[in-house]
Amino acid sequence: MKTSVRVLALLAAGLMLLSATGCEKLRARDQLNKGVLAYKNAKYEEAIDHFQSAVSLDPALLNARLYLATAFAQQYIPGADAPDNNKMAEQAIDQYKEVLQRDPKNVNSVKGIAYLYLQMKQFDKAKEFYRKATELDPNDPEPYYSVAVID
Repeated sequence: MKTSVRVLALLAAGLMLLSATGCEKLRARDQLNKGVLAYKNAKYEEAIDHFQSAVSLDPALLNARLYLATAFAQQYIPGADAPDNNKMAEQAIDQYKEVLQRDPKNVNSVKGIAYLYLQMKQFDKAKEFYRKATELDPNDPEPYYSVAVID
């Protein structure tokens, strides 16, 4: 009798843990959807908040990280050399790199990093990432062109 009670208690605890995890994933998707809506309405700071919430609720949700990186990049103003502005670009690059740790062949992240480095006038890093993009998608002419522009 005691063994069956323990088994039931363990099953109940496992179900609670699974449902909590499931709830977190649902809340993360909800935050992602709210972020996308804010982004589409050009409310980038609001979108960033939603995307950050989504990432904290479900760190494996790559679309949330990609949108977060894109929202940070959207806030970056090329040529404006101010600490807050450069921080936006660095935060975007960090999120793109997080995506690449989980999905090394994510060409959008590679191209996003390359573009930001180009805009920040960090030409060696930009070329490095554009070359990675050519390896991932050799039929895409844009990275080749970008490397030529840098040269």
